[in-house]
Amino acid sequence: MKNIPVAISVLIVLFVYVILPTIVDAKVTPPPGWRMPGEADYKGGWAEYRDETPVPFHVQADFNGDGLSDEAWLLISTQGKGWGLFVFFDKAIGGTEIVELYNEPGLNSPQNMGITFVETGKYKTACGKGYWDCKEGEPAEIELKNPAINFFNYEGANSFFYWDDKSQSFKEIAVSD
Repeated sequence: MKNIPVAISVLIVLFVYVILPTIVDAKVTPPPGWRMPGEADYKGGWAEYRDETPVPFHVQADFNGDGLSDEAWLLISTQGKGWGLFVFFDKAIGGTEIVELYNEPGLNSPQNMGITFVETGKYKTACGKGYWDCKEGEPAEIELKNPAINFFNYEGANSFFYWDDKSQSFKEIAVSD
């Protein structure tokens, strides 16, 4: 009986670290010149904060409100040290539309960054929290009608990428500095 909690713990660890990464890799194909992160990429912040964020490079949600599941990925360049943040929109008629939200030429390691799910609701922005004065057109608060992507630097700033219905595109807003 004493071994049951240990067995359950082993199964949970196995699922989070071995099975889950292979499941999330299965649905989309990266664009040419890019690859999905794998186990060997767990270094830096990805390794250090793995208990808190087991898969820091993938988020799945309906970002644009069309009723279909979309995916956000931090992808690694196969042609140098670069990396980027991409969204894969699932299309009702089949196929996938890929949108590049951020492209880093390699000055910063992808393992210094992560993405997580943001629920719908109201959020104060960085200027709304007083990090700086809000500029013209910069809101002190935003209301997310769809889930968003929290794009963050470990132990640093973060911003949200959220879908804007009016422009039919993603917008980015700083949430902390």
